[in-house]
Amino acid sequence: MTPPRSPELLAAGRTPVYVATRLYDPSGRHLGAIVERGCLAGLREALIQRGLEPAEPLTFLPFRDSNAALDPKTQDFSRAIYDLDRQRVERAYALLAPLGDLQLDSGVAFEVGYAHASGTPVALLWFNFFRLRYDGCATMFGAPPLLRLLGTRELDLGAVNLTRRYDDRDAYFNALLRDFGQVEASSAALCRRWVERPPEPLLPAPGRAPRRRVHLEFGGGQFEHQRDAAERAAAALEKAGAQVSVARRYQGHGPLELRAQQDLEAARTSEVVVVWGDGADVDAEAAAVQGYVRGLGRRVVLYSSGPRRIFTGPEYDHRHNLMLLYSADRLARSLDEAVEAALELLDQGSSSTAS
Repeated sequence: MTPPRSPELLAAGRTPVYVATRLYDPSGRHLGAIVERGCLAGLREALIQRGLEPAEPLTFLPFRDSNAALDPKTQDFSRAIYDLDRQRVERAYALLAPLGDLQLDSGVAFEVGYAHASGTPVALLWFNFFRLRYDGCATMFGAPPLLRLLGTRELDLGAVNLTRRYDDRDAYFNALLRDFGQVEASSAALCRRWVERPPEPLLPAPGRAPRRRVHLEFGGGQFEHQRDAAERAAAALEKAGAQVSVARRYQGHGPLELRAQQDLEAARTSEVVVVWGDGADVDAEAAAVQGYVRGLGRRVVLYSSGPRRIFTGPEYDHRHNLMLLYSADRLARSLDEAVEAALELLDQGSSSTAS
């Protein structure tokens, strides 16, 4: 059941706004802190205007607040952070997701999908000076199309204008400061509005997934190697008796938004979802799908064949962002292993249904 969200609960510190943050990028942490500072100012102002006395915490900033809440000596420290952040997303008044760059952060994308499935309103905030255009599609996007479907609203908080001319170094630096000041002011205005008119979540349709159905979220077929791998996996799963759908939003004809919606619906109506995890980071749309289906209680196989690990010390030595890693039921190192894992999870689901 979706928890109630009201300015009264927000003011009491029971449903703070969750400000998603790029974990591995210091500039991303800086941007998250700027958004949070603006959000905090807007929340306080609007709550006081409603006659409510704000109590901390009004906001939650991952990494900073997660680490502060846990003892670093906690056994399985990174798993404890995942559990804490996931619970905060579920209970948040709203989630603010700063987006930008061509390689969107997989952890932020996961949180967007998970929030949507949990009934937490999501604001997609972008800062890009560019828009995305896809061959054969007239629409331009501020964020990949499937990710946009999971947001309650979108807001352009201002961007660095790369076509602007600058007289000297100081003029350029001062222009950047003004741009970030606009980001903070826009964040404050958004949060004021969301106190004055509490946000309504975009709740996913309820219902159980059909038995023995697998969805392959291999990036929507954007790249040839993903398409080839998806066809091989689909053939092996179908041979084993599973029903299979493959994300194909970047293939075929018709509006790209509609094809993205069809991929999201196919994931929702599957027992098991296999997510493509290869690359410098997990594809943002695939990560968002993983968060979405995990929030719906579906089972997930994360396919990740690379040898690289992210190491910060004994408390963090993993292949992916912890939100992706710990939300997966299985981590597969090869395509054959991913197929085997999906079939095993299907069998487990059939056994539990029979019992």
